[in-house]
Amino acid sequence: MVATSETVIRRLYQITNDYQKGFDIQITQLIMLGLERFNLDIGILSRVENDVYTVLHCVTPEGMGLNPGDTFDYNATYCQITCSSFGPVAIENMGKDDRYAKHPAYEAFGLESYIGVPIFIDDEVVGTLNFSSAIPYERSFAEVDIDALKLMASWIEVELIRRKQEERLKELNVKLEYQAFNDALTGVANRRCMFKTIHSDIERMLLAEGKGSIAVLDIDHFKQVNDKYGHQVGDDVLKKTAQALKSRLTDMDFIARFGGEEFVVWLPERSVDEREQIFSKLHQSVSEVVLDRGPITISIGVCHFDFAQKKNLECKRTVLEYLIDRADSALYEAKKQGRDRIITVSS
Repeated sequence: MVATSETVIRRLYQITNDYQKGFDIQITQLIMLGLERFNLDIGILSRVENDVYTVLHCVTPEGMGLNPGDTFDYNATYCQITCSSFGPVAIENMGKDDRYAKHPAYEAFGLESYIGVPIFIDDEVVGTLNFSSAIPYERSFAEVDIDALKLMASWIEVELIRRKQEERLKELNVKLEYQAFNDALTGVANRRCMFKTIHSDIERMLLAEGKGSIAVLDIDHFKQVNDKYGHQVGDDVLKKTAQALKSRLTDMDFIARFGGEEFVVWLPERSVDEREQIFSKLHQSVSEVVLDRGPITISIGVCHFDFAQKKNLECKRTVLEYLIDRADSALYEAKKQGRDRIITVSS
C-alpha cells in the first residue's frame, strides 16, 4: 500500500523529531518511508566526492549484497544524472528512455525505475537520496512524489548542516580551550593553567601529606638575546627551550611558562634523589639550544616540600604562592652566584 502525502508528512515529522534514536536510525526509517511512499525496492543515501559514489545508508531486498561503505564509479551511477540536473529526476522505465537506455548505470545494474534528488550543503552537491527498482514503475511519477522526495531531502540537508556546524563548534571549543590554557608561543601550559593545575594538585597532596618539588627556571641573559638578535630570534629561543625542557618530563610532571623567559616545573611525588636527577637533566637539556655557536644556559631555583610537615597550611593558594616565592628566592641566589646553575632550598 502506497503511503499518502498526509501519511508521509506525519511520519516524517515523527521520524525527524525522534532524536533519541540517533541519526543513523532516523535515516534508515526515512528511507523505509520513501520505499513505502514510492513502492520501490532500493533506497540509498549516498555521498559523492571526487568522482566516487559511496553508499552511506541503504535499505535493499534481502540478498542483494549492497552495504554502507560500498563504492562505485560516480559516472556509472544514476546519481550522475541526478547531480548533473541539480534537481529531482524521476524515470519510470529506463530501458525505454532514449536519454538513458545506454547509460553505463543501466547497462551495469539494469534498474528500470528511479527517483532521486541531490543533497546540498552550502550550495554544493554532496550526494543523493534515491529510490529505485529493477521493475518498471507502474504509473508515472507525479508532482506529489517529487514534493515528498524533496521534503525528505530537505530534512537530511538541514540535519547534515546542523551536524557539520556542531562539529565545527566542537573543534572551535577545543581550540579555544587549548588557547585558554596553553602559551601561544611555546605550546606549554600558560600561567592560568599553571595556577589551576597546581592548586588542584596541592589540595590533593595536602590531604595525602605528599612530597614534591617546584622550580622556577630562567633563561640566562635573555634580554641580551633580544637586544642583539631581535625578538624573532628570542621567540625561537623560547620555543626551543620550552620543548627541550618538556622533552625531559613525563606525563605526571608539569611545566608552564610563568612569564617572559621564566618557566615553572612541578614535580609531585617521587623521591628527592629522583627529583634532583630530573632537575639536573632539565639544566643540561637547554645545551641543545645553540645561539651564535654557543649553547643557551638556564638558572634554576628549586623548592622541595613535604606536606607532612605543613599541616597548618590550609589555603592552597597561599601554599602555592609561598612555594613559588621560595623557589624564586633560590633562583635569585643562582643568578647571584653566576647563573647557569641549580640552587635548592626546602620549604
